[in-house]
Amino acid sequence: MKMSFSKSLTVFLCLLMVFTITTPVLGAVSSKDYESNWAKETIQSALSSGIADGYPDGTFKPNNPVTRAEFISLVNNIFGFTNAATTNYTDVSTTDWYAPAIGKAFAAGYISGYPDGSMKPDAHISRQEVASIISRLKSLSATSDTPDFTDGSSIATWSKQAIIAIDEAKIMVGYPNGSFKPLAQTTRAEALVAITRAFNYNVISEPIAVYSIDVKENTMTLMAGGLTGIIALEITPDNATNQNVNWTSSDSSVATVEDGIVTPIAEGTALIRVTSDEDLTKTATTTVTVVKSTTPTEPTEPLGKTVDLGMAGDFVILSKTGISSVPNSVITGDIGVSPIADTAITGFSLTLDATNQFSISDQVTGRVYAATYTSPTPSNLTTAISDMETAYTDAAGRAVNFTELHSGDLSGKTLVPGVYKWGTGVLINSEVTLDGGPNDIWILQIGEGMTQANGTRITLSGGAQAKNVFWQVAESVSIGTGSHFEGIILSKTNITMGTNASINGRLLAQTAVTLDTSTVVAP
Repeated sequence: MKMSFSKSLTVFLCLLMVFTITTPVLGAVSSKDYESNWAKETIQSALSSGIADGYPDGTFKPNNPVTRAEFISLVNNIFGFTNAATTNYTDVSTTDWYAPAIGKAFAAGYISGYPDGSMKPDAHISRQEVASIISRLKSLSATSDTPDFTDGSSIATWSKQAIIAIDEAKIMVGYPNGSFKPLAQTTRAEALVAITRAFNYNVISEPIAVYSIDVKENTMTLMAGGLTGIIALEITPDNATNQNVNWTSSDSSVATVEDGIVTPIAEGTALIRVTSDEDLTKTATTTVTVVKSTTPTEPTEPLGKTVDLGMAGDFVILSKTGISSVPNSVITGDIGVSPIADTAITGFSLTLDATNQFSISDQVTGRVYAATYTSPTPSNLTTAISDMETAYTDAAGRAVNFTELHSGDLSGKTLVPGVYKWGTGVLINSEVTLDGGPNDIWILQIGEGMTQANGTRITLSGGAQAKNVFWQVAESVSIGTGSHFEGIILSKTNITMGTNASINGRLLAQTAVTLDTSTVVAP
């Protein structure tokens, strides 16, 4: 570990001013009782500057102990901590002079108090306590596990690493006899020197070299004049000192690149290369294929043709194997299960209607249907399930306008009307916008699963309607906690909605649907 100590007079004088403010009694120093003290130069510099005084009797008392409250006040002012938090220490009253200082220290995270709930502000602070505070403030790490002091065995376990670290940094050192005296009270001189050194101490880290760089997308297909693609870069190790890279395109007439964002220009193939500025041998490439643009308003399959849901469209939730809810979910529309029995509808506290054809629930503004209820419910559900499966197949077979757009990562993207196809899964890690008119159709064919991150949204703009958006998903669908979804989900397997997630659309699953205080509203 290399050390660097700033010799800035301004910083030093500011530090000493704080020390003066925190001393209990101020006055002129005339007897120079510090002349023989080991910290003579530090003390003399403070006194000569006129910003640190001693006691009324003309002494500085360098060997007087410092209280915990005085030391905390000093640290706060030096390190510029201004945010305060409410504390509940049993021995700190809001009227005490040190209460604001302790609130700031607590907010900064370098104190926590004692197990009995006290802070002991008037107690003298020990050397091991000072070492612990400074270690936290400077984020010091020890390179050894054994303290190099004659009284190392008397050092508490909780302070051992801190003491080793501040000794290695030469912020606090031991005594001439080789001891550290962890339990000894910290003197005014020791506090002044330790805080001075800590404030001006900087760790000069050895440069961390780049071991390798890689890209997540080895290939990418974009449409000429269409949306850009993003190449995700991975640098190993992730804490390498120089993470600057240079992006180039083998053919800028086909595609250009800036900071990993690829702009498709014209049909053709371009090799996008990223190279480490530190080591030109560390490089990675992505092959970008730019295909002919297909105008979304002129697809092979007219965009005005919706996906016919048949009787499945009578349900806001339809499942073949069960619907579960962690109360209280809010559902607007009918829900149903088939061929599974009504026992597969859990968490709803169902009440069977007198006709035995449906149930009701406080969580559902509508009716609840199951294959085990009285006719014509079983027959209607069989037809609805069949129509759901037909709709899934219809959506999956539509002619495609956009293929593998953004490699399946729709985070932050805007999608125009059209038919989209991905052979892999789709990720939504930030807001996605569907921009189009009230009669436009979106069909999204997803070859694997779909995951929407917590707290994200799908937004409709330009008059687009959720009833015209169809998400055909071959594997499971996961809508994250607190997220909002738009459109009709046709899932080959299960659909899960996280806590407080919502959807303006339909959940049509060929296995199960799981809700957790979720909101589902028919479009």
